Amino acid sequence: MIDRFPYGKAPFWLLALALASTLSVFLLRQRATETRPDLIFALFAPNHLPAYRRVTPVFEREHHVRVALELVHQRALQTRLQNALLAGTEVPDLVEIPEGSLSFFTRGPLEDVGFVDLTARLDAEGHRQHLVNSRLSLWSSRGHVFALPHDVHPVMLMYRADLVEGLGIDVETLKTWDDFAAAGRKVVRDLDGDGVPDRYMIDLPSAASWGLLLLMRQRGLDLFDDAGHVVFNDPRTVDTMVWYLRQSYGKDRIAYECGWGQSLMKAMIDGLALFYIAPDWRTFVTEQDVPSLAGKMKVTPLPAWEPGGRRTSVWGGTGLAITKSSKHVDLAWQFAKSLYFNQAELGRRFLDTNIIPPFRDAWNLPEFKHPNRYFSNQPIGALYAARAAETPPAWTNAYSTLAEGKLGEAFLRASAHFRAHGEAGLRELIQTELDAAESYVKSVMARNVLARR
Repeated sequence: MIDRFPYGKAPFWLLALALASTLSVFLLRQRATETRPDLIFALFAPNHLPAYRRVTPVFEREHHVRVALELVHQRALQTRLQNALLAGTEVPDLVEIPEGSLSFFTRGPLEDVGFVDLTARLDAEGHRQHLVNSRLSLWSSRGHVFALPHDVHPVMLMYRADLVEGLGIDVETLKTWDDFAAAGRKVVRDLDGDGVPDRYMIDLPSAASWGLLLLMRQRGLDLFDDAGHVVFNDPRTVDTMVWYLRQSYGKDRIAYECGWGQSLMKAMIDGLALFYIAPDWRTFVTEQDVPSLAGKMKVTPLPAWEPGGRRTSVWGGTGLAITKSSKHVDLAWQFAKSLYFNQAELGRRFLDTNIIPPFRDAWNLPEFKHPNRYFSNQPIGALYAARAAETPPAWTNAYSTLAEGKLGEAFLRASAHFRAHGEAGLRELIQTELDAAESYVKSVMARNVLARR
């Protein structure tokens, strides 16, 4: 046969190799298709994995299917998924994504969003009435819900109860932020005489915008509203910035930025700051990272901005989306519900993470009333759940990152002015900066004609 091939031996073997390779690829793809699980679920949070591994075998037995759980780095999950959706290549059936990620997938027309619109399913099956409705804001675009909320993440203050009580501070009297600041000015002290304070009232970031945005949301402010309009340029934003600057700089400051990781741990152990911003998830991180403070910590609601006002905010979030290209969308929906709406499992999951689920029915489970030894036997599940229902929405869209960045720039310029000139002309400067930030964000948004469809 080789001798009769008209182009010679070398071309013959090249052709044979090409045919063999093509056949091998075909067989491998066929085998992969035959062995592919019915559902593939990609997630980025390692602390979620144990709970999902408990639920998955039960779901597999009940539905006679196979489900694969794949742990992927957060950045890789977002970028690869985004690229795969654009290219039309294979993607997981379900994905768990962090706060802010939805904006990367909703930049164009609604019909081009690569996730299944869950709005009708939530309403038709009556799930919305069982959820903290404000948490759907993170996972909605133009009135359509594209992911289920995994959590609520209400914010309280955790504090060194041994030091606070030793100083005679009654946290029950700290009802407003003005009350808190007044008490804080009595707390800040140089304890060793070197001219540098060794004790502050609270840990607040002096430059990062997350602290400011968290307090703005407590006041009912946000970057955008539910319709996607820019709304951060508000007189209350000016007031919030001025208050924040007073606490962070100057002779009357009560705040210190303790940082993250080891610097934060040492600050907590040393009592450098007495109070710490604490969404539910941060209490568990603190338990794990600073075990020596067990029995010395407690939590208390945020002070309100005005008497009788909201005493919590939100920080962070995770959502579960189903990809449109999944061949088993209905099965994926059933699996999503088994992960997020399984009431008995949510109780155990709280004990593993301290995270409050948005599924209200779970809050009455005994696990949420369990005394937590680390937090001086407070039932922190019940305390956080009591605040969960009043958490503010956190609307997100394709320009949230841009808007937060511009708000941060305005804050940094305001802080530079405050350090140099005090409050003289401060409010006017902040308003000018907010006007410029709003104008810039609106101009960028106006360029995206596709998002209007």
